[in-house]
Amino acid sequence: MAEVTLRDVDKSNWEECLNLKLSTKQGGLVAPHNYTIMEAEQEPTFVPLAIYADDHVVGFTMYGLDPDDGKYWIYRLMIDVDHQGKGYGKAALKELIKRLAQLPDCDEIYAGYKPWNNVAASLFAELGFERTGEMLSGEFITRLDLKEKGYKDQQPAEESDDKGSPGAETAGPG
Repeated sequence: MAEVTLRDVDKSNWEECLNLKLSTKQGGLVAPHNYTIMEAEQEPTFVPLAIYADDHVVGFTMYGLDPDDGKYWIYRLMIDVDHQGKGYGKAALKELIKRLAQLPDCDEIYAGYKPWNNVAASLFAELGFERTGEMLSGEFITRLDLKEKGYKDQQPAEESDDKGSPGAETAGPG
């Protein structure tokens, strides 16, 4: 599989992001990209990212700190119809989790998906997200506890009682 990376949406790739498509049967699963990019322009904590496989844009994602609830959310995650089924979505979600886990104030990540989106349900569950039992705007809400699932150290090294031993490194599931 090609190397999957996340890059800022900028003048070099925003048009490619706008041209990404879902299959006809996937319509309505995510908001249009132009809306999402405009949303990010209005909310400074939202971060739109192009998903690259090697040097080709294959998808789009956006995360942010929600101004209403103060929680980090993955607002969008999609892979172009021509690039689905190649593992890019899973690789991109892993990269996104790593990125969010590096933020000092992010200990959990939330995401939502439509009840009929079995692909999203499986993907989020596979990487440790658990349904909260809540629904918001017609979507099941999931939560990933970064510490509990091993994406973040349980305690800072300087507070460890284990003097002289290097701290355990965690790479996260999968």
